[in-house]
Amino acid sequence: MLIHQKHIRSFCFALSGSIFLLALQTVWLHHAYKSEHQQMMNSIHDAFHQAYQKEQTYRIPVVDIVNPGAITIESCGNEEILIIRKCPEPDTIVYNNISGHSIESFLSNVFVDLREQIVPLNIYCLADLFAGMLHDKDIPVSFFLERFDANTGKILDTSLLSGKKQPETASENIIISQISEKEAIRAILQITPGTVLARMTGILVFTFCMFSITLMFIILLYRSQRTQPCNHGKDVIQSIEIQNDTFRIGQYHFDPAKNELAGFGECIQLNKKENSILYALCMKQGNVVERNVLIEENWGSLGMIYSRSLDTYLTTLRKYLKKDPSVQIITVKGVGYKLVYG
Repeated sequence: MLIHQKHIRSFCFALSGSIFLLALQTVWLHHAYKSEHQQMMNSIHDAFHQAYQKEQTYRIPVVDIVNPGAITIESCGNEEILIIRKCPEPDTIVYNNISGHSIESFLSNVFVDLREQIVPLNIYCLADLFAGMLHDKDIPVSFFLERFDANTGKILDTSLLSGKKQPETASENIIISQISEKEAIRAILQITPGTVLARMTGILVFTFCMFSITLMFIILLYRSQRTQPCNHGKDVIQSIEIQNDTFRIGQYHFDPAKNELAGFGECIQLNKKENSILYALCMKQGNVVERNVLIEENWGSLGMIYSRSLDTYLTTLRKYLKKDPSVQIITVKGVGYKLVYG
């Protein structure tokens, strides 16, 4: 079967539209994935901060650190402050704000450091609290904690089970919190794409529905382009099918080997010249067949004497085909004839 250029254009339009739609959906899903991942990380940051605050409270209250006679605070003018914790000699500790931190930041770091010296941070307790916070926020991620030296990076303590290999993780899945000027703690998270996608159920359903609706629209548009003729002031030629040396012309079936034109419940037996002229028009597939060519092929002469005979045969063929208004033999003035279907 011969495929008309119009069908090819419709197919290319549908294909390009589908590819563009798929690319657009991919970009949108990538953006939605990144946004959902960031929102989840923000929630995990909050959970980690809350767990650390609870661990500090459970470990030892601040009131037990700052007690009468144990700590004295001396002002040296401007932003400089001395905090002295009196312990049995030679364990007296003096904190001097010589690094230029604000008073609030300096005091906070001192109290954290004092707390660490009295009762060190329990990394397993912190891990349990963190896991509970994640459960409350419905964030199903695996993790382990590491306490390390902020200056050298040396690991001081870890919640990872002994002998278990540390899994690799992306840098954006690591949370680091400064405990003091000397120490910090980090949470290494194992976040899989499935964890993020599970939180995107609504977005995925909406995206799938929009993709399906748009794809269906493209398919319907493609089918309408194939089935509906379009006229812009010129004849639109549809395909004349060729099957086993026979032709399908609209509602007619033409068998040149048997000199038969069948359609609308009847079979017309064509004579030799009717059969030859119709065959020449079908082979040109809607293009012009020159008048002189038809005369020469059927009468072997270009003489004017056969010109009227050709007109007679063409009139007869038009009568045979008139039951299907979409099939026409059109005269191209001064050139010849063409068979159009459309």
